Amino acid sequence: MLPSMSVSTRPFARVLLSLVVLGAPSLAVAADDLSARPPRGTYVWVSQDAAASPTPRAEGESHVLYLNRCEGGETITAGWPDDNTINRSGILSGTVDFPPFPFGDDAWDQVVQHTRQIYAPFDVLVTDVDPSPMPHDEALVCGSGSLAGFSGAGGVAPFSCGVIDKSITFTFPESLGNDPRTIAEVIAQEAAHAWGLEHEHKCEDPMTYLSGCGDKTYQDGDYPCGEYSPRSCECGGQTQNSYQYIMGLFGPAVPDVADPSATIVAPHDGDAFAIGEPVDIVVQVDDDIGVTHVALFLDGELATEALAAPFGPWRASDLPEGAHELTIEASDGAGKTTLSPVVTVSITADGQPPAGGSGGDGSGSDGGGDDGPAGDGGADGDVDDGWGDSPALPPGFGADGMEAGCACNGTGGTGSDASWVLLGLLGLGRSLRRRRDR
Repeated sequence: MLPSMSVSTRPFARVLLSLVVLGAPSLAVAADDLSARPPRGTYVWVSQDAAASPTPRAEGESHVLYLNRCEGGETITAGWPDDNTINRSGILSGTVDFPPFPFGDDAWDQVVQHTRQIYAPFDVLVTDVDPSPMPHDEALVCGSGSLAGFSGAGGVAPFSCGVIDKSITFTFPESLGNDPRTIAEVIAQEAAHAWGLEHEHKCEDPMTYLSGCGDKTYQDGDYPCGEYSPRSCECGGQTQNSYQYIMGLFGPAVPDVADPSATIVAPHDGDAFAIGEPVDIVVQVDDDIGVTHVALFLDGELATEALAAPFGPWRASDLPEGAHELTIEASDGAGKTTLSPVVTVSITADGQPPAGGSGGDGSGSDGGGDDGPAGDGGADGDVDDGWGDSPALPPGFGADGMEAGCACNGTGGTGSDASWVLLGLLGLGRSLRRRRDR
């Protein structure tokens, strides 16, 4: 049930639906006549208990911003208050079925990386793996403004001069086009509206309406509120400092002091497979802050890589007869990397280890870094054909089920020919990213 509310035509009342206008995709304007007029607000009053403070976090936990690409489609229902754990939004007029993010894995990875870069100064964990039921904010990144009931808009968010807990904000890639940086900046503006930040008359800040000044990041300075011209801030005063405001809410980024860990859980060193038998590769990676990249190497050649969890599992098919070396490299946001110990497998005619070889000790490999209780990917060892236990997901992070992968050639990072190995990629929730020739 929606809260009791009234609509006002006076500028900048308590709740603003912030919409990003097409043609200037980093700018936010209100719902009516987006293309022809200066910004005009559609304002809805809500009770002040809707704007309080972020849900308290356990010591050492970062604030979580979940980027939802609506994989397989996502249904959001209307109702107040916002509750992203049950897909309920207070600014939709009815139930909306959103289609998946339209521009593919490569573009999505860039959106995630750009968003992480914008939030790098703060203790905000940007993830595209649903952390429910953990407390988090959600940026839904799919569909169009017209589909959501905000025709012509590129983004929309609730606003109430404070933090809206369990908020859902909306960024519309079908309206914005395939521009990962712009999409990330719109995500940043809409998320911050739900935290209580207004539009800011500062071109370099994502809270701005202004464009033409390069990439936008939150600016550490006192700048006027406003859209195309300065105005008083609706939430009080004449200026706001978006950088210090977010810093005050969530604190600074936690220094990344540890190297990531990287382990190939399966297969085990010394395992043998028959010619034509697939080799299922399961990994476990972990980091004190978060793993941002995992690369899989076969015989020293880059076969494939993933820029966001889940990392694997992967299936290698049609390996030629002989011995083959597997290793992974895990990287974190600070640029620290760890290479796992090599796991050697044999491909033989009968699937038995070659003469003088061993069947492995069943222990897998052990990479560097400090293993935590909940890694960013991996398994408990055994692998079945259905991947039913979702081994690559950390505890508490749900998977959307198996998505059939494709057979595709791995390409070496140096441009050398690695086409002899085919990777049939089994994605948990989505298919694996792979490096394109550049």
